[in-house]
Amino acid sequence: MNPRISELFDRLTEIDETLKFLDPKKGEDFCLWIYFLESRDIVCMSIRRISKNINPQIPEPWASTTADEIIKGLGVYK
Repeated sequence: MNPRISELFDRLTEIDETLKFLDPKKGEDFCLWIYFLESRDIVCMSIRRISKNINPQIPEPWASTTADEIIKGLGVYK
């Protein structure tokens, strides 16, 4: 696993543990609760972005075609 993703998952675990102890119904905890929810969203987006860059998916029109069909479609011949 990418070390940066591992760090982000550790941070995500810390955020989730903290959110368990915060009660958003209390006035003083509400801002902190919102902060941790936003932090959690940022961490999740970072994980998705890194994962997408590491393992890009092949677009569907190209996923089920053979190498010869792709080469022919690009106008390049062997």
